[in-house]
Amino acid sequence: MSRRGRNKSAFSLFVFQDIIMSVTGIMILITLILSLEMMERQEESPRERTSEIISQLKATVGEVEDLEKQFNAGKTQLADLTRFSPSHLQTQISQLTKLTEVLHTENESIAEDQKKTELVKNKAVEQQDQLRTEQKTIEEIHQQIQSMNEQLEKMKQENRVIFNSAEGSSKTPWLVELTAGNISVAEMGKTQVPFHFSDVNGFEDWLTGRNPGTQYFVLLIKPDGIEQFNSILPKLKEKNYDVGFDLLSANQSAIDPQTGAGSGLE
Repeated sequence: MSRRGRNKSAFSLFVFQDIIMSVTGIMILITLILSLEMMERQEESPRERTSEIISQLKATVGEVEDLEKQFNAGKTQLADLTRFSPSHLQTQISQLTKLTEVLHTENESIAEDQKKTELVKNKAVEQQDQLRTEQKTIEEIHQQIQSMNEQLEKMKQENRVIFNSAEGSSKTPWLVELTAGNISVAEMGKTQVPFHFSDVNGFEDWLTGRNPGTQYFVLLIKPDGIEQFNSILPKLKEKNYDVGFDLLSANQSAIDPQTGAGSGLE
């Protein structure tokens, strides 16, 4: 108990007592001065002088009351401060420190959550961009499929026959479609406008400069093109070209006037 008593702050009233004593001395001094003035000023009216003294005394009393109020207010504030013991204040400081640490930890957690949220948001934006790109690609594929279906339907209506190059061959294949009045020539699998010749001589001139080591021909014979076949086949054999042939019906076609021997589905 004695140790705790030593730690408390002592509250002293000596200062306020000094103030009150000083004020009392001042009042006594003022009273003496006023008495001297009354003795010296016999010519003034006693009633007026008494009234003046009373006013001065009232002012002095008011000042004393103000000092007393200040004293009481200071005493109340001091009582509020001395109400809490040092151990209690230390406990509150510790609690506030812990609360500050908790708030700091929560702020860091919130900041980390915000970073994670931002990352998730950025990833979602990237996924949306990727989905848009994939959707655009899918739309393009659908358009290609639709275009291919339209071309297939057109080929069905035209009764078009598609040929593929022979497997294992490094030579470039050429299709030669033969009718009575026309010879159409197109590179197999390549989309381009074909060559057209009205007779064998035109085809033979076109054949000049071709290389039998890198190219071969497939003759496609319609019913009215047998004479053309009999004229072209010997010329190709003479030039050492590899030659194959197949038959087409009158309403079939292997070479399109615009796309040649290409499938048109590239």
